[in-house]
Amino acid sequence: MRRPLLTFAGAILLAIPLLAQFDFMNYRTIDGRNNNLTFTEWGAAHTRMPRMVGAFYSDGVSSPAGVSRPNPREISNAIFAQPGVMSEPLHLSDFTWVFGQFLDHDFGLTPDTKEPLMINVPVGDVHFDPLGTGKVVIPMARNVFDPATGTGPGNPREHVNVITSFIDGSNVYGSDDERANWLRSFKGGKLKVSKGNMMPYNTVNNEYDGEVDPTAPPMANPIGRSKKLYVAGDERANENALLASVHTLFVREHNRLCDELAKAHPDWTDEQLYQQARKINSGIIQSIVYNEWLPTLRLQLPAYEGYKPEVDPSAMNEFTGAAFRLGHTLLNGTLRRILTTGELHPEGHIALRDAFFNVEMLEESGGLDVFFQGMGTQVMQTFDAKVVDDVRNFLFGPPGAGGLDLAAININRGRERGLPDFNTMRKAMGLTPYIAFQQMHKDPRIYHTLLRHYRKVNNIDLWVGLLVEQRGSGELFAPTLKEILKRQFTAFRDGDRFFYEADPVLTDEEKTEIRNTAFHDVIMRNTSMKMMQDHVFEAMSFDLICGDLAVNVSGKIETETGTPLYNTTVMIGMESGTMQSTSGTDGGFNFDGVPSCSAHDMLLAKEDDFSNGVNIMDLIKMFKHILGDELLDSPYKMLAADLDGSGSISLSDMIAMQRLILGQTNTFPNADTPWRFVPADFVFDDPHNPFASDMPEGMHFDLPTADVHQDFVAYKLGDLNNSASAGAQALAIAPRSAGDPLHINVQDLAFQAGDRVRVAFRAADLSAFQGYQFALSFDPEALGYESLQSGAIPNLNKNNFGVFAADGAITTLWSAPATAVDAQDATLFTLEFVALKAGKVSDYLILDRRQLRAEAYDLGLNERPLALNFQSVDAANAASLEVYQNRPNPFDGETLIPFRLPESGQATLRVFDAAGRQLLQRSAAFDAGNQEWTISGADLPGTGLYFYRLETSAGAVTRKMIRR
Repeated sequence: MRRPLLTFAGAILLAIPLLAQFDFMNYRTIDGRNNNLTFTEWGAAHTRMPRMVGAFYSDGVSSPAGVSRPNPREISNAIFAQPGVMSEPLHLSDFTWVFGQFLDHDFGLTPDTKEPLMINVPVGDVHFDPLGTGKVVIPMARNVFDPATGTGPGNPREHVNVITSFIDGSNVYGSDDERANWLRSFKGGKLKVSKGNMMPYNTVNNEYDGEVDPTAPPMANPIGRSKKLYVAGDERANENALLASVHTLFVREHNRLCDELAKAHPDWTDEQLYQQARKINSGIIQSIVYNEWLPTLRLQLPAYEGYKPEVDPSAMNEFTGAAFRLGHTLLNGTLRRILTTGELHPEGHIALRDAFFNVEMLEESGGLDVFFQGMGTQVMQTFDAKVVDDVRNFLFGPPGAGGLDLAAININRGRERGLPDFNTMRKAMGLTPYIAFQQMHKDPRIYHTLLRHYRKVNNIDLWVGLLVEQRGSGELFAPTLKEILKRQFTAFRDGDRFFYEADPVLTDEEKTEIRNTAFHDVIMRNTSMKMMQDHVFEAMSFDLICGDLAVNVSGKIETETGTPLYNTTVMIGMESGTMQSTSGTDGGFNFDGVPSCSAHDMLLAKEDDFSNGVNIMDLIKMFKHILGDELLDSPYKMLAADLDGSGSISLSDMIAMQRLILGQTNTFPNADTPWRFVPADFVFDDPHNPFASDMPEGMHFDLPTADVHQDFVAYKLGDLNNSASAGAQALAIAPRSAGDPLHINVQDLAFQAGDRVRVAFRAADLSAFQGYQFALSFDPEALGYESLQSGAIPNLNKNNFGVFAADGAITTLWSAPATAVDAQDATLFTLEFVALKAGKVSDYLILDRRQLRAEAYDLGLNERPLALNFQSVDAANAASLEVYQNRPNPFDGETLIPFRLPESGQATLRVFDAAGRQLLQRSAAFDAGNQEWTISGADLPGTGLYFYRLETSAGAVTRKMIRR
């Protein structure tokens, strides 16, 4: 069901001559004159319509023919009343009759005069005279005629066609300069449009909300529902929503062609663009007529032999007055509205009787697409002598309130125009006249009805006979109508000097592109529709359009650095079930034969630990971003940093990351999957604030008709330095620095069962680092965990630790990205245990690299190793004096001040208030190692801030404490 769309983008267009050379030799005049260089009026607007047969007025001059024929409404009721839906056996779509109406408005219009020709309604007519008054009439007026005619038997009344007879797009561009110029924007060659790329309204700003423009070309408006109407090349464009949709379609196509031409010829003027787009657009309409529409109607014309100047292309009176009114029997009483997804429009379909000159209907329905989709799915009514009630009883309104009978009007129209009876026309077409009603149609119900009303075969009205005559097997039309159509459409083609195949300006390549452009192509490139049958004149349900249509779906998943993401599950959700694939080592995935109409969405997921690629480096980067010191440099990193899904990066995200690294949780808040996937072609509105974009994850299928290739960028939540493992291989990360590691020193104390063991963890030189992370494992059967006290390092507190005492595990991290920490041999934290077995600290405590990667980052954010060093007691004692934070702090009663002496000796403790006044002094001798001093709150004058200072031969240290 697919075919390539032709856009003319690649056409090598012949340069149009300069504006001064835009004449009738190369381009059509708006009114059609000078097409034939000898008979300049042939086919022009406001010229007399010739006849295939002579005039048949009852008085030979102007009085309507058929004075002895039955009443038109009587015939309408007896023959044309349609009992219900009667779909066309050839299964042709509504596009067939709608395009026919659009085409009719390209080559024929004969307006009414004020001369009345009322149709008397039979007494007691069910619809029009239910009260049996016998006084009801169906209003009708006679058509415009050439005032130079109708003067006598030798000069009978002849009628005027006020638009061009050529298939030249006059229904889009107009047939007079005033209308044509009003429709032009005079910018880039384009035609005016209104909001939604619709036809312009007859207002000063061309929008529905504007004031009516008194200079706007007149548009037919017999109902008067609204004074605001679309303006088109033909005044009847607003007659129904389907017709208006096709008018709009070719306005869009003209403007689209202007864009293509402007790209190919940036130096062209507005006039050049307009004229060339008009020429191509009208050529496309011609091609649709002769290469698609007529063959669909089973009309085979003689082969085209080129322009024939001896052929008069004018629309014939019998053709416009009877033969081409064939479409009135094809109309459906319902205008279908189908969404582009194949579903029924939420407000349902519309009755044709409610659609007449209902201008707002197109916009209220959401535009053209729903009507086009509906036209393609609905089978038109069969070609026969039956007409739906919507135009036979409710044309332009209900009976008695403006409603008309189109069938009765058609019958009366043929009479007032002096058209021949059916048998006379048949003979003129070289066919044998009928001598009995049974010859016209084998159905007794039909020929008996004809006999009862007409009495004589030679009395049958032309329009009635053309529709009643029996058609052959596999044919749409009966022989007489078929012959009229063949002759007229051959004349339209052969007598047109600018028929696209003979056009003097179009190149061979342009002619080929026009010839290969189907109505389907014009629809698809000027609407948002995704699917339509190739041959739009053949009805096809949406399910059948989809049918076995399947596409291949492929793509590649990579991180923003270009590293493939392996083993990612890709799922396509369908109406029933799913299709599933897995990305390979190159990140690629592929689906063959995805059903177009049942595929809805593509979702991606990758099973992984949330901790993959998340470390202290990411925490440092997040902290720097929040502080504004060093912003994350890509939208994907910023998205990865939003761990709580709040649409921002904040302290709560830092806490979530810290908790994950410490092992306090194994996920992030509001996150059900660690990896996220963004279509690679997605453009962020603001890359510096990706949260402002309505960003899709995965993709939505919108009825694909061609193979789909969609790549994705994957990002891992919490991974801000692209260190996460991608599955088959690790992502490229910066190598460890060759610099010195961060040394964590621990005194390797010996203990006996029952001893209280205090293990202090000291950093040899923390000032050279911005952060670290590591995990410790201890044997809970040898060391009973009691407590943990953090040291006096900035940004290091109880929230930086994960304690899992029962499992014998402690995790910790620290970061201070804002400023470097001035600390040498600083105590990070102290663990206190009760020894359950005898031994040394190194016997039961280790650096556990399996639980949390041990790493540190220097001031340049280079990764450095981290080492845990156990020092002998002698080595520990050789270190400097350490004074720890009192505990508890703040305190009420007593507080304990722990300290470590590098050697045995005298120690003095002094306590000062905030003003520096000494309040307390104590001295004592201590052995080398860990010691404690207890202070009572009663020794101090009250609550507040105090300082304590420990003085030894190894130095002095001052700290703060608070009494409450």
